[in-house]
Amino acid sequence: MSNRLIVSLVALLITIAPRLAFADDEWSVFQTLPPQIAAPWDVADEVWAQNPVDAFVWRKLNDAGLEAAQAVDRRVWLRRVTFDLIGVPPTPEEVQQFLADERTDAEARAAVVDRLLASAQYGERWARHWLDVVRYADSDGFAIDSERPTLWRYRDYVIRVLNEDRPFDQFVREQLAGDEIDAGSEGAVAISFYRLGPYEADNMTPENRRQDYLNEITSAVGSAFLGLTIGCSRCHDHKYDDIPQTDFYRLQAFLAPLQRTDITADFVDAELTETVLQQKAAAEAELTRRHSERDEFRESLKAKLIKASESPEAEVSDEELDKAIKDKREPITDEDRKRLEQLKKAIDDYKDVKRFAAVSVAVANPETNKDLPATHVLRNGDVFNPGEEVQPGFLSAVPSGADEASKQPESTATSASGRRRMLADWVASKHNPITARVIVNRVWQYHLGRGLVATSNDLGIAGSGVSHPELLDYLARWFIDQGWQLKPLHRMIVLSRTYQTSMVHSQHKDCRTVDPDNRLLWRADARRLEAETIRDAMLAVSGRLSLEAGGPGFYEALPDEMETSYPFFKWNASSEDQRRRRSIYMFQRRNLIHPMMEVFDVADLNESCERRKPAVTATQVLTLFNSRFAHEISRHLAERLQREAGTNSEDQVRRLFQLALSRSPESDELLTCSEFLAEKTKSYQEHPSSDDGRVDAEVRALTDLCLVVINANEFLYLD
Repeated sequence: MSNRLIVSLVALLITIAPRLAFADDEWSVFQTLPPQIAAPWDVADEVWAQNPVDAFVWRKLNDAGLEAAQAVDRRVWLRRVTFDLIGVPPTPEEVQQFLADERTDAEARAAVVDRLLASAQYGERWARHWLDVVRYADSDGFAIDSERPTLWRYRDYVIRVLNEDRPFDQFVREQLAGDEIDAGSEGAVAISFYRLGPYEADNMTPENRRQDYLNEITSAVGSAFLGLTIGCSRCHDHKYDDIPQTDFYRLQAFLAPLQRTDITADFVDAELTETVLQQKAAAEAELTRRHSERDEFRESLKAKLIKASESPEAEVSDEELDKAIKDKREPITDEDRKRLEQLKKAIDDYKDVKRFAAVSVAVANPETNKDLPATHVLRNGDVFNPGEEVQPGFLSAVPSGADEASKQPESTATSASGRRRMLADWVASKHNPITARVIVNRVWQYHLGRGLVATSNDLGIAGSGVSHPELLDYLARWFIDQGWQLKPLHRMIVLSRTYQTSMVHSQHKDCRTVDPDNRLLWRADARRLEAETIRDAMLAVSGRLSLEAGGPGFYEALPDEMETSYPFFKWNASSEDQRRRRSIYMFQRRNLIHPMMEVFDVADLNESCERRKPAVTATQVLTLFNSRFAHEISRHLAERLQREAGTNSEDQVRRLFQLALSRSPESDELLTCSEFLAEKTKSYQEHPSSDDGRVDAEVRALTDLCLVVINANEFLYLD
C-alpha cells in the first residue's frame, strides 16, 4: 500500500471518527424543527421521569442496554453547579446550609439554582463562554497589536445582557444590527461584534484589507450564530454542506456597507457601576492635573521671556511662546524644552482616561446610498478576480418559514440602511431552524462537557453528528417557546438526573465496550476548570477575590523574567487591588497572553473558540507550584486559616479542606496534613531563611500545605 493511500485513509478516519459512536448521520442542522414540544416517550423509571431532558437520555441508554451511573451526593452536585453557574467554589457556609436543608431534594436544589442564577457573578461566568465564541480581545493582533481602549464596553454589555436574562433573539439582533433597530447607546456597543476579530491595519493593499475584513466577519456570523463553517465556501462551493460559493457572497452583501469607524455615542454611563464611575472621575481628575502641571510650566516659561525682555508690562502669547521654544530662543534652555516635552507626552500617553471614553469601537453604514459597494462572487476568493455581482440573500438550503424574515430579501440592492436588520431578523427568527439549536447545544456543552453535537461551531455534515437529535430539537423548540431566555434552560439542565450522574460507574468496563466515547451519557465526564476559573477559585478560597464589576480591564503582573517590552507597546501591571478582580476583567492582548492563562489552555483570541481543549502538561504543575501568584495566594490562604481557625493545626486543616475542596478531610488526610505541618514548622524553626523576620515558621508551614492543596486534582477538576 502506497504512503499516499495510507495518508488518505488516516485523514478519512480522522474526519469520520467523531461520528462513529451513536451519532445520527442522517441528521442535519438544516432540518426543520418539530411543530410542537412533547416528550415522545414514557419513562418507566420514576427518577428519570421527573425532567423532560432525562426522558430522551434514559430512552437512548435503555435501547443500548445500559444504565447510568448513580447520582452524586448533594455536596458534589453543589460544587459542580456552583462552578458551572458562577465560576467560583461554594463557601463552606453554603455547603453546610444546603446539606442541612430539610426540604425535599428537588426543592432544595431548585432553591440553590435560583440563588446562583440571580447572582451578578452568573453573567461574569457565562460571558466568558460567549466572548470565546465571538473572538473577543482588547487589541488588534498582528504586528502592531494596537489597543482597543473602549472595547470593554462590549464585554460589560454581554455580562449585563446575561444577568438581565435578555431574550437571546434580541441579543442576536442587537449585535448584528443594534444601530439599525434603534437600540440607543447599547446598540452602538453591541455592534462592536463586527470589530472583535483580529485586524491588520498595515502591510496590505486597501482592497485585500477590506476583503479580509469582510471575509472574517462573514465567517464569524456563520460560526457564532449559525454553527456553520460558512467561510469554507469563500473560494469554492462547500465540500460537505449545501452552501454554494454564491451563498457566501450573498450573505456577505448584507455586511458590505459596513465601514470601520469609531462612533461617538450618546452615552450617559448609566450602565456603569458606582466603582467604575469613581475610576472614571479619578482618571479625568488625573488628566486635569497633568494639564494644569503643563500649563503652569508654560506660564513659568512665559515669565522667563518677559524677564529677559526687560519690559515688566510685556505679555507673551501662547503662539509667541511656541515660536520661542521652536527657535531655541534664550533664556529657554534645552532642559526647559525637554521638561515641556515630557509633560506633553504625559498627557498624550495617558491611556487611563482614554479607556473611559464614550466611544464604541464599532462600524457604520455609508452616509449615502451612492457609496454602497457592489458585491461580487470572487473567483478562488481573489479580490482582484471578481465574477458575477450578487445581491443580499440568505442561505439557500435553509427552509423558509411562515414569517417575512424567512423570505429572501427584496429591494436591498440600492439601500444600505436596513440590510443588517433584515439579516438579524432572519438569523433570530423562530422559523429559522438553526440559531436556537446552536445556542442550546452550546449551553448543554458548557454544563455537560460536550455538546449534543460535539463540534458546536460546526453543526453541518463535517461535524461530529448529533448524539440525541430528538433532545436537541425538543430543547430548541422549548427554548423558543420560553421566550429565548437562557436562565430557564440552565435550570432545566442542571436540575436533571442526567446532570447529576457520577463519574464513577460500577459497570464501567461494560459501558465502555458499548459506548467508549460516552455519547449516551452513562456517566459524567471529568472536566478541568478553565484557566480563568482556576485563577478565580484561588482568589476566592484565599479570601482575596474582589467583586468589583465592570470597567476597563486590569493588567495582571507578569513574571519578572518575562520580556515585557515590545516595539509598539509596554505591559504595565495594574494596582494590587485591581489585580484581585475576576479574570473576565483581565486585559486581553492578542500578542501577549498571560502565562498562567496560556498554560491552562485559554482560548485562541484570533479565532472563534467553540470549546476549550484542556491538555495536561508539565508547565501546568510548574506554574501552580512555583509561580509568584500561586505562592502569594497560598500565603494569603494560610493567613486566612489562622484568622478563622485559630492556631490548632487540625482545625486549620479542616477549614482548609472546607474552603478549597468543599468537604471535611478524611481521618487519614487529617493525620497526614497535621504531621506535615508539625514537621515543616520544626524544620523552619531550625533552619530559618532570610525572610524569617517577616513570616514565622507556622505561617510558612501552613503556606506550604495550602500550596499542596491548590495543586490537587480535586481542586482543579469537577467530580
